[in-house]
Amino acid sequence: MAKYELKNLYDMRNIIRVYVDLNMIFESCGAMRRSSVLYGLKKTTAVLFFTFLFSCGSGKPDVSGISVNIDIERLDREIFENPVGKLPQKYGDFFKRYTANILGIGQFGDSLFMTELERFRNDETVNIARRETEKEYPNLDGLTEKFNHAFKYYRYYFPEKQIPRIVTYISGFNHSLILTDSILAIGLDKYLGADSKLYAELNYAKYMSRNMNRNKIVSDCIAAWISGEWSFSETAPTDSRAVSNNLISKMLYEGKILYATKMILPDEADTLIFGFTKEQLKWCANNEENIWIYLVENKLLFSTDHFTIRKLTEPAPFTAAFTSESPGMACNWTGYRIISKYMKNRPETSLLDLMNSSNYDNIYKQAKYKP
Repeated sequence: MAKYELKNLYDMRNIIRVYVDLNMIFESCGAMRRSSVLYGLKKTTAVLFFTFLFSCGSGKPDVSGISVNIDIERLDREIFENPVGKLPQKYGDFFKRYTANILGIGQFGDSLFMTELERFRNDETVNIARRETEKEYPNLDGLTEKFNHAFKYYRYYFPEKQIPRIVTYISGFNHSLILTDSILAIGLDKYLGADSKLYAELNYAKYMSRNMNRNKIVSDCIAAWISGEWSFSETAPTDSRAVSNNLISKMLYEGKILYATKMILPDEADTLIFGFTKEQLKWCANNEENIWIYLVENKLLFSTDHFTIRKLTEPAPFTAAFTSESPGMACNWTGYRIISKYMKNRPETSLLDLMNSSNYDNIYKQAKYKP
């Protein structure tokens, strides 16, 4: 399982999706695996529209019988307590990476480790982060409940996949999330709230700090964990299922992550999952056709130019190809729309089938996307 470090809040696959009109809402129900698909729904009358909304909501899989027992472990407190000798055994490889790579104080057992640890504990910035974190997160009961609920859905869709241990830590405002093979770790000092004066003092851009709050933690973590399980390969094998390093492949990959995140968090608000304002979501809906026309007319879909791909799919205040009202990564939203259309056309395709497929050319063709 490929895992990686996410150096800040926006390193993760913070992908975009929205349901803003009747057509989008109908397509969302295609995400269910075959046992949960709702058939025979027609977009004809307002009465049927409300019937659909009720049915789609009740069409969520029943996860009440699925057992998940997540208890968030607070390394953000333990690292300041003496003795620390039990922590290397408790957290294993992650503790080594945390102290050596994130804190930069070496590994437990090194001759200068305890000296460097005390320096870390007494650091002014670190203590500011610690105090503000403790103020914002005196307990994690609400997050624990949300994580347990989310990973029930994760186990339902991916029964053979591992459920991670969840650990919180202090990074000194350097890292939002860290993933290993078995641990999903959260830098709580990167989720102190959009209005935190500390973020203003650290000159975080507003489009970033807007999403650095407790309500974003669960959706960010789910998207990151999925991205770690199904990473995007930029190396194209020689077989017919090759993952091409082009724009449409990247868009569809990001669309898959978003699609899966929404399935695992069916009750989460779209603004939280995607990190967009309501106005930005509305912009995407109103300009869906224009986005597609721009990509097609400029022959960008199969572009392998790295700068072009980054400009259209990576975090930014807005997508440079469009207006300042657009969100950054607007093309990932289009990728989500194509994935939704693909799943609507193939109700027999399970979420696991979708995630395991890297034949993006085939997905693109079978989606028959025409905004």
